[in-house]
Parts: sequence; structure tokens; C-alpha cells
Amino acid sequence: MRLKTFQARNMAQALAEVRKVLGEDAIIVATVPAEDGRGVVVTAAVDGAARPSVATPTAVPAAEAVLAERRAAAGRRRPGAAEMPLRSGPRAVPPAAPPPDLPPASPPARPGLRSRADDVDDEIELEFEREETASITPAAAATARREAAAAEEDPETVSKAVSPELAQIERALAFHGVGGQTGRRLLAMVRERLRAGEAPDRALAQALDRVVGFDPLGRTAGRPQALALIGLAGAGKTVTVAKLAARALTQGRRLTVVTADTIRAGGVEQLAAYTGLLGIDLLVAGSSRELARVAARARADAAGEPMTLLVDTAGVNPFFTEETEELATLLDAAELEPVLVLPAGIDPFEAADQGAAFSVLHPRRAICTRLDGARRLGAVICAAAAARVRLSEASVTAHVSEGLNPLSATGLAQLLLRDPLNLRPAKLDRDAEIRP
Repeated sequence: MRLKTFQARNMAQALAEVRKVLGEDAIIVATVPAEDGRGVVVTAAVDGAARPSVATPTAVPAAEAVLAERRAAAGRRRPGAAEMPLRSGPRAVPPAAPPPDLPPASPPARPGLRSRADDVDDEIELEFEREETASITPAAAATARREAAAAEEDPETVSKAVSPELAQIERALAFHGVGGQTGRRLLAMVRERLRAGEAPDRALAQALDRVVGFDPLGRTAGRPQALALIGLAGAGKTVTVAKLAARALTQGRRLTVVTADTIRAGGVEQLAAYTGLLGIDLLVAGSSRELARVAARARADAAGEPMTLLVDTAGVNPFFTEETEELATLLDAAELEPVLVLPAGIDPFEAADQGAAFSVLHPRRAICTRLDGARRLGAVICAAAAARVRLSEASVTAHVSEGLNPLSATGLAQLLLRDPLNLRPAKLDRDAEIRP
């Protein structure tokens, strides 16, 4: 593996230089501010050797047969049935080749020419703006009614009833879908901070810190880490494991990556493709007993050195007691810290119910995903509050090379207070202050 360091004025220029020098397969393994405070320093890696094949003639058939047997057994299982014994211990899975590159996109249209399609696009964009205006109208209308009622009684009390700053935050929380008990608690704390003279973004940040809380994983960088990523199927656990693995290698930590997701088709192969690019083996553990052995060996091999154990678990339905109990057994056997993965962009009320259901597994921290494809963040906030977890990191892209961003109250408040008619998805500004 080749490592190279780049320095640029901002992250966009650094990524462009990385791709120019190392190619599209390069992985960003570290991003830190420049020592002089001007710009960023990025460390990137690329596999210089020939990429290994998906499997060898001897190892893969055996691995595929075992996985097929487990998946078939899972299909025959019924709630309450005993777990089927495994016939072998953990196995190293050969790194899988990544999917082939997509064909190049069609060339862009010539500038200066306008077609009927452009007019249609403009009409669609205007319709989006009308819909967005309608979506925040209830909150704005409620504020206007309170202001009007106060003005009829005493015009001088209008500014005391609802300040413009509080109305701005109310509209922002309504747009993002932060309602229910979580929304009421946030607004009560914001109102208190605004009366004390705080700026709106600072008042919202302090309320978020009290209602949700923030605890980046980097705060435990000097201690051993044994993390299991848990969550719904499709929440982004596997990609997040790959990003955390790249970070651990950059920090010089002893790294062990295990997948316990042996039921989902392609689950093992997907993570093996990522670990292959990082030059490490992926271990498979299909039972709590196997996972406990892997965890014990990883801790023993570390011998006091900084160690990271990352476990990718199968997606579970938190409303099915059988699935949560099986996952709890897995976590307890290997003494793992569960880290909840919360996808953005889903219904906030459903997310809150799911977060409350996952709280039985006692996670302390959560990682947010899908921020690159979500414009509303209420699901993440409501789920974190219901699960009683602190927000830790955020994934703003599906590309492993761009890693994770530490989340802070200030950074999240800035995202919530953006113009709600901005049609772009929510993304963290890498040049902004988002550290705690």
C-alpha cells in the first residue's frame, strides 16, 4: 500500500489532487488542519500491488458452501428455535474485488443553448419551491396567529410573545420534522437561552447538547475499542465499518475486522472488498461463541497496544424481540460496545419508535448516515433522543475514501438553521468548525 500526504487550501482541492496523483481508487485515511491554520493536510492511500481476486480455488468454494448452508438454515428457522451450531471457527475471507466501474456519463449539453427540457426543469424547480413553502406554512401560520392575538391585546407585547429569533428556530425545527416531546424540549430550552441574550445558532446548539448530546469516537482514541455497529438493515453499517477501519490504520492501531452478517446475500463479500483495499483480512463469525473467541484473541494479541475491534452485525428489526435478544447475546459474549447507526431522511416518528426499541441494547453513541441524500434531519435527532444515545460521527458520502465527520452541537445547529428552500441535500462543511 502506498501512502502520500497532500496539503491544500480546502478539502475540495485536496481531493482533486489525490485523485490526480493516486487515481480514483485512492482512500482518504486522515484529514487534519494544517499547522499554520491555513488549509488542510490529507493523507491518502492506494493499493500498489495487483488487486487480489475475489477468492482462491481452494478457499472460496468452502466459504461459499458454509455461507449457503447458514442462509438456508436461517430460512428454515422459526421464532424461538435454537441456534444451529457452526462447524468451524472464524475464517479469513479473501478480499473481494470491487464492482466494475460504471460507463462514462454522457457529455454535457453545449452552453448557451436552451431546449424545452430546460423549461420543464425550471417548472419542476418552481413546483419544488411551492411544495417546500407549503411544508413550512403550518409552523409559520401558528407563529403568525400568536403574534396577531398578542397585537390585538397589546401591540407592545408582540416582540415579547414571539421573537423573530424564536420564530426562525420554530420554522427550522418544523421543516426538519423535529416534533413531539423532543421538539417541545428543544424549543423550551431555546426560548430560555434567547431570553438570556444568546444568538439563535448558539441557543439551538446549547439546547441540542442538553437534549441529545455529542460524544465523538475520537475521544477514546488512546484506549482499546471494541465496537459493534447495530441498526436496521440498509442503514449503512458495512460502509461505516470500512471508514472506521481506515481511520484505525491511519492511527497505527492494531485492527481486527469481523462480520457477523452471514445471512444477508453479499454481506460478507461487500465488506471483504473494502478490507481488501486496506490490505487486511476479514474474519467471519456466525455465532456468539465464535465472536467471543475472535474478540478474546484480538485483545490478547494487542498486548497493551492501542487496539480496535470492529464488528459488522446483521440488520435487525428492533420490534422483534427474538432478533434483539439474539443480537444482545452476541454483544454480551464478545463484550462489545454497541454503536447505533441512524440513517437520515426517514419519517421522524418512525425513527423515534425505532430508537426507543433499540434502547434495550443499551447503546451509548450513534453514527448518522445518508446525510448526502437527506434534506431533513429530524429522524436522526428524534431517534437519538428516544434511544438516549449521544451523536458521535456523521457520514456525508457513501464513498469510503472520504471518511466520517465528528458531529458537534454547533455543526448540527448550523445545518438545521440553513434556508429550508435550499434544494441541496444536507452536507457538513469540511472547512467549518464542527469539532466539539
